[in-house]
Amino acid sequence: MSGYPGPGSSYPHHPHPHHAQLPQSQSQSQSQSQSHGGIRIPSPNGANGHGHVGSDSLSAHGHHGMPPNQQAFQYDQAAQQQMQSYANGHSNGHVEDMQQQQQQRVQLPAPSPASTSGDGKGHKGNRLRKACDSCSMRKVKCDESGIPCRACAALDIPCTFDRASKRRGPPNRHAEAIKKKARESMAAGAAFGSPSSTSPSNVAATLASFSTHAVLNAESICPLSTLELLIDDFFTYIHPLCPFPHEPSFRAAFLNREDLKNPSFLALLASMVGVLVASFPRKPRLHLKAQHREHLFPNSMSLVERCHKVAVAARGPGYLDKELSVYDAATSYFLGLAGAYTFQWKQTRLYFGECLTIIKVLGAHKVKDAGLSVGGLPGAYGADSNNMQGVSQPVDYIRQEIGRRLFWVMFVGIISIQQLGATFGELLIPPPTSNNPYPPLPMEIDDEYIFVDHVEAQPAGVLSKLTGFNLNVRIYKTVIPLSTMEFAYGIDEVFDWNRQKRVLEQCLSNVKQVLEVIPQELMLQPGANPGEFEHSAFQYQPPNTDYPGVRSNGGDANQWPPGKAEERRRLQFEIQKANIYGSQLGTRSSFVDKYCNLFDAYEKVKNSSGDSMQMGSPGVMAVGLDGMLPKQSVTSHYDETNIAQERESIVKDLLKVLSCISQVNMEPNGGSFINKIRQIASTLIDTPDSRKGPIAVKSEEYLGRFLDVLMKLERISPGCRSDNGDGQVDEEEELRNWADLREYQLRFAQAGGFMSDI
Repeated sequence: MSGYPGPGSSYPHHPHPHHAQLPQSQSQSQSQSQSHGGIRIPSPNGANGHGHVGSDSLSAHGHHGMPPNQQAFQYDQAAQQQMQSYANGHSNGHVEDMQQQQQQRVQLPAPSPASTSGDGKGHKGNRLRKACDSCSMRKVKCDESGIPCRACAALDIPCTFDRASKRRGPPNRHAEAIKKKARESMAAGAAFGSPSSTSPSNVAATLASFSTHAVLNAESICPLSTLELLIDDFFTYIHPLCPFPHEPSFRAAFLNREDLKNPSFLALLASMVGVLVASFPRKPRLHLKAQHREHLFPNSMSLVERCHKVAVAARGPGYLDKELSVYDAATSYFLGLAGAYTFQWKQTRLYFGECLTIIKVLGAHKVKDAGLSVGGLPGAYGADSNNMQGVSQPVDYIRQEIGRRLFWVMFVGIISIQQLGATFGELLIPPPTSNNPYPPLPMEIDDEYIFVDHVEAQPAGVLSKLTGFNLNVRIYKTVIPLSTMEFAYGIDEVFDWNRQKRVLEQCLSNVKQVLEVIPQELMLQPGANPGEFEHSAFQYQPPNTDYPGVRSNGGDANQWPPGKAEERRRLQFEIQKANIYGSQLGTRSSFVDKYCNLFDAYEKVKNSSGDSMQMGSPGVMAVGLDGMLPKQSVTSHYDETNIAQERESIVKDLLKVLSCISQVNMEPNGGSFINKIRQIASTLIDTPDSRKGPIAVKSEEYLGRFLDVLMKLERISPGCRSDNGDGQVDEEEELRNWADLREYQLRFAQAGGFMSDI
């Protein structure tokens, strides 16, 4: 036992009160003999120190009438005098340590007095405060001198204070009932803390608990019965827009509980559920309410965060060093898309960049050498990158198609981000070249006819869901000539006005031609009344706010009978329909804006330079631009008049879409569709009056009202919080906004719509 308790220790009453009456020299001698781990140090007067005598002989001495507090202070004073005399008389390398201990000890509070009984026998002092976890489990004294304590430091073990103190006495039934309810609420993910907590410390604790205490599986996300419904919803509402993973093989793997033995599968599953909830939050809420499990997740964002944590933990550290597949790229894409829907743009950029990198490294989307593993190198340094080392394997058609779908989804996403006004340098797909062309579009064959080693033909008369997906991709492919020009010469840079006009003219013509030939299932059908278009048979919201049950929010959970493939397919086409028309309008609007920006820049340069300005020259630039255009005369007849007419056409088509689009079309598209329409409407409203046609001026009021409703719907997304700050979604307000959208559509149709102006 050390003669001088370390800093931070509590000082119990000395067990031998007669030490206070010993002569000073003897007290100093005894104290010195006990210091420094029991090493005897000679006293200043040359006498050897003696250790403590036996406790039996000392216990016979009384207290000599000294009060307990006085004895304690006398002991402290003697110890301080001994330390001072030792520091003045001996300098053996420990003087500074002794002085530091003395200074720290002086700052400590006064020791607690000991209680004595009537017969003079001393008792222990006040109970020490909570000992560290290690000392508590080993039932040894903890000096509590700080973290780590001496015992933990000697054993080189962690010194923690995480153990909860046990309550004495009988159990508190009321408290136990509350704790039991809390445990049941977290039964879906026992390894998690609060699902809505996102602080770094809680995330670190969550990941640590995964690795040490829990085995991750699908039930770490939510109960299995709820999870099955969410998977069905994903393949119904999200898969038509993001057609991966391969549905039959994924369902078979989930049925065989692949999540118990394959962490990559669990990560993919969690990311799929996360993007479903972020894109379509009302559907999971209906399932949780129907199963009386809404207490598991107080809001949609908490379930999104739960899915994100499970996916990250299932991947584990160093997952990029393992053998990767197209499903790892799909996981990264879904994590990034969920971040976009919840306005976490940093997360979106990181995961989208990761997805793009995995796709490029795998090369699964390419026609040749799709079976090579990650890390293949050219046969010779500087050789063609298509000649890779390794043995080509038989083509896995499932992975090939998933790889192509992933590439084109990333292509569409990057162009969409650019059209909304954001440009991320790390998210860049260079224009195609002869040495590095873009992959083919996915085969227009549904998943149930695609197998690992062969592909069956799509049944006659059955439109594939990939047809709508490819239509949307073709719309964005019309941007390639403009992207190539901007990639080579800069954005909004005027260098050859005539040829630049021709590029924009050709892009605008191409994007309009995409929807000239479109299957009937994906067309906007005219309605029975003039100025009205047919609405989807699957309505999520009542037609107006006076409809009974508008606030029930649950009676419309299953509008299509389960198990009927035809109704399900029609619903999926309705979802694709909104995405296709929104993409085409957004792309046309961006071309018109590009033309106006370039024309303004051209006029500015022309006015400043005068007639002497020479725009462009027949050189490399001219050859490059002419290669992207059809063979025709250099002079372009696309002038300001044509642009004004095109803007009028966009207004009419936008009102057409807004008048017939419904909640079932729009809601599963998440914030993507709302952002597209809002961007188009905002651009048309903010256009100078000199460039507005009569239809645009007349329809400005309707556009403003539609825009207000869309902005309200955007604020109810999972990434936004309610005014009270608890993250709860105001479901009544959400339904009222959908009803307001329908009301404006009816008013617009009753006023004749735009049909009377055509």
